Amino acid sequence: MNSIFWARLHGGATHFPVAFIFGVALFDAIGFFLRDSSKRRSFQTTGYWLLILTGLSSFGAVFSGLVLSKWNTGGTTLLSQHHLFVWPAFALLIGLTSWRVAVVDNPSRRAFALYLAVLAITCALFGAAGWSGGEILIGQ
Repeated sequence: MNSIFWARLHGGATHFPVAFIFGVALFDAIGFFLRDSSKRRSFQTTGYWLLILTGLSSFGAVFSGLVLSKWNTGGTTLLSQHHLFVWPAFALLIGLTSWRVAVVDNPSRRAFALYLAVLAITCALFGAAGWSGGEILIGQ
């Protein structure tokens, strides 16, 4: 298939995990600070399922990006910068998703606070990856 197809597929596929990860952070952070346990559970359940969707949808974005870059996981100039953010973001996302699936809704408050801190770093990396990906398009 041609590169225009893969570029469009990658561009479209990346919107889901990027949007979802920020939704996860919003719902989980709100849930963390709520005192009412039923409301907290509702927000964190939404965050949990959004995180699952983020993890699953990220594989489509990664696969289409790898095909588009001809399976080059490094690259030069802008592609290298993009991958500098993408791979740690992807690794943290898979780690966070795995942890949330393992503990479901039984983490301690301290563990959930650490999860939120790592989630914030993951969001920053996702944002930087999206920005650098956009710069690749502008530079063409």
